[in-house]
Amino acid sequence: MRKNALEIPLDIRCATSADLPLLQELYADMDAENPLPAETIAELFDAIAMVPNYFIYLAFQESGPVGTFSLLYVPTMMHRGYHKYAILDAVTVRSDRRGQGIGAAMMRAAIQLSAEAGCYKVALSSNLKRDRAHEFYRSLGFKQHGWSFKCVLSKTKMEV
Repeated sequence: MRKNALEIPLDIRCATSADLPLLQELYADMDAENPLPAETIAELFDAIAMVPNYFIYLAFQESGPVGTFSLLYVPTMMHRGYHKYAILDAVTVRSDRRGQGIGAAMMRAAIQLSAEAGCYKVALSSNLKRDRAHEFYRSLGFKQHGWSFKCVLSKTKMEV
C-alpha cells in the first residue's frame, strides 16, 4: 500500500557543488541514460548558480539521496496582485525508490517552497509521451493549462 505523501519523511535541502556526483547519478537514472561528464555537470551547476532565484534541491531519507527537483522563481508584471511564479523542473526519484510516495512528497515540498517564496502558481512542462507522469501531476492537483511549445536551436557548446 502506498503511504500518504505527507507521512514520507524527507530531508530536503539546496544542492551545493559538493553534491554534483549525486546530481550526476540522479539525472542519469531518470531516463536510464549515461551520466553527463563531471566537467559538464560542474559547468552547468556554475551557470545555474549565476541565475537569481534558481535552486536545485535534493531529497534525502535515512538511506541517502532519493530524488531531486529544481525551482526557478520568476517575477512577472502580467497579473495584478500576483507578481511571482515558480517553474518546477528536473523532478526525478531514484528508479529503485519509485512508487513509494517520495515523488508526491517532493512535489508537495516544491509547492510549499514556492508558496513561501511568494509565488502564486507553480508551472511545469512534461513530454507528451509521459502519460504516467501526467496522471501523477493531476493526482497532486495540477491541471493542464494551455500548451507547451519549444523552438529547437542549433547545438551549443553546453550540449552533450
